[in-house]
Amino acid sequence: MANGLSKQSALLALMLPICALAEELPDPTRPPVAILAPSATGAIEAPATGLQSVIISGHRRAAIIDGETVELGRKHGDARLIEVNESSVVLKGSQGRQVLTLFPGVKMTSKVETKAKPPVAADKVQSGKHKTKPVARKEGK
Repeated sequence: MANGLSKQSALLALMLPICALAEELPDPTRPPVAILAPSATGAIEAPATGLQSVIISGHRRAAIIDGETVELGRKHGDARLIEVNESSVVLKGSQGRQVLTLFPGVKMTSKVETKAKPPVAADKVQSGKHKTKPVARKEGK
């Protein structure tokens, strides 16, 4: 009986580190924590500022900036929305042009075109199957 208990204890001791390493996966449909739990001071925190979304359709171009929907050609503060792209917008005001991006920490680069190699003639193409000749081996005596 004591031997059975020691085996169970040893098995439990081996499983504890595995359980400690297991973590719960986040629910992608769960609202952000800031919405679910009020801040420590009880005050409602201001939403994130900047470009939050773009709206592009056949008849409409707009952007959601600081929680406000701004149509192309309309003003946001003292600046006018003059351009709407897939990942950025351009505002023009007394301070000059200002570019707002959806993902400010991400730098977008275009794919560099590479020079295409000329196609290989059909008679020059080698199949993946290679014929091998049997090798005669000499036996040492």
